[in-house]
Amino acid sequence: MNHEQIEGFAALFGAVPKLTEIEVRHEGATLRMRRNPPALTVAPAAVASTSEGGTALSQAPKPSFVTAEHVGVFHLARVAVGEKVKAGQPLGQIDTMHLLSDCKAPIAGTIAALLVEEGQPVEYGQALIELTPEAS
Repeated sequence: MNHEQIEGFAALFGAVPKLTEIEVRHEGATLRMRRNPPALTVAPAAVASTSEGGTALSQAPKPSFVTAEHVGVFHLARVAVGEKVKAGQPLGQIDTMHLLSDCKAPIAGTIAALLVEEGQPVEYGQALIELTPEAS
């Protein structure tokens, strides 16, 4: 693999933001590029009024995440952002060498974000779905 080929792959990798990893093998050489996952952001605390007319800070509900328990290809169940889910409800599956395992909601809540697309390869511990806890 020559310098121009490597630069071409690097340009392709940079031009496709959804591409998180690429590995190219050619004539005994291997080129692997991996993008760091985007940092998760936490919503700022909300301001609530008190009974005395003042203000007090109240914490926004802390999000919870469905994470990959192993490496494989993620397949999303028929769920969408804004949908309410129950604790233990299957939200997707990971296919590892044709062995399917469920990805279940760790808490009852609402789907805030789908962090992985259908058919995307996932790694152990990777956040797949963000959940907002159900109000108590």
